[in-house]
Amino acid sequence: RQLEGEIAEEWNVDNMDSLLPLVRDVVTFDMKHSAEIQACDLLMEIDRLDLITQHMDQSNYPRVCLYLIGCASYVVEPESTQILQGVLDTYLRFEEYPRALLVAMQMQDKAKCEQVFNSCSDMLVKKQLCYMLARQYIPIDVEDEDLRTILLNAHINDHFLSLGREL
Repeated sequence: RQLEGEIAEEWNVDNMDSLLPLVRDVVTFDMKHSAEIQACDLLMEIDRLDLITQHMDQSNYPRVCLYLIGCASYVVEPESTQILQGVLDTYLRFEEYPRALLVAMQMQDKAKCEQVFNSCSDMLVKKQLCYMLARQYIPIDVEDEDLRTILLNAHINDHFLSLGREL
């Protein structure tokens, strides 16, 4: 942590090239030793958050993404959108379509919502995505009649009554 703080203090245009290999080593070490938060903080401090994607794998991407979503609320707009776009890309890479859709909805970008929906190939997950889109009244074009019915909230009352009977 001390080394990360010193790197962030010394980071400027003059010595970026000499410190970048050290940053890569520190981030690699942090990501392998359950210190993902410190790696994200260091990379955000030096405006090189793009380096985190090459270190994410199946074991650490959920923590990194949740932390970055939380951080996006506290940074100014262009950087916030960049952070959320990186999280969206990561969720798509690991096929976390419902979480990716939540990020796309947070970005308020209908085109990204459609991209997430069209990226998914599992019909059950697509139905879940349709329910999520319908709840937020985000219309998209779908070919399947069942999915269209879900998107239009046509059977929401029937589903509610069925849930009430089961409970």
